[in-house]
Amino acid sequence: MTSNETFWALVRHEFKLKGSWRKQNRSPIAKWWWIGYVSLLLIGAIALTAYFAINSSLNLEYLWFATLGLPYILFFLGFGSLKREWENDTYGWWLTLPYPRLWLVGAKWLACLLRTLLIFIGILALGTLYATIIAILAPSYSLADVGSFIRSGGGWLLTMIGFSPLLTILGILTASAPYTALRPITPILWVLFMGGGGMIYADIPGNFGEPSVYDAATTPTISWNMLAAMVVGWVVAYVVIRLIAYLLEKKLHI
Repeated sequence: MTSNETFWALVRHEFKLKGSWRKQNRSPIAKWWWIGYVSLLLIGAIALTAYFAINSSLNLEYLWFATLGLPYILFFLGFGSLKREWENDTYGWWLTLPYPRLWLVGAKWLACLLRTLLIFIGILALGTLYATIIAILAPSYSLADVGSFIRSGGGWLLTMIGFSPLLTILGILTASAPYTALRPITPILWVLFMGGGGMIYADIPGNFGEPSVYDAATTPTISWNMLAAMVVGWVVAYVVIRLIAYLLEKKLHI
């Protein structure tokens, strides 16, 4: 097997999402309570939007508000991909694989990006289906409204895809910190990425010429400034990947 084939075999292995043994060992009652809560929230959201649609007061593009938490989801995708090695006590096996640490970290990162693409495709497909049902059943809406909904949502999801390399690797960095020389600054990383990141995320629309978070979430085009920020994010992501690989190789504290 060539080096390239070996690396992509690692990516495929990481893509097969491994659950946490601790969560799998939870009682069935706890799992059903979680499913029940999520189901109630989903039913409530559908009922509320259906009510406004029936009364012709729903802007379909407002449905994208439900996805404004995607940056945090991307962060925790990366965080969980590495954290599970310690939760499942497989970190020793993972770290002793006969491959460069850069490969091990890079495989997790690429697997997160592939998983992100699937999640976003699913979100766009479900959102389009729901908007189409509304357009068919509610006389105040048309397929043209669905087209506008898809364009605005597509622009938002493409923006998140552009920033996903940075967001996921920051999650992996935060997960690795307690087990490396970065352990003393782990709380600072959480404050920086959760608190500071949230403030930056809320202010991005103003920085890039948009007056509100809603406009950023529904703009079908991406500005050149935003594209430049994405490219910078990709460069930073590459640097962070190499940093994590170095820490796991030379500065590991277990």
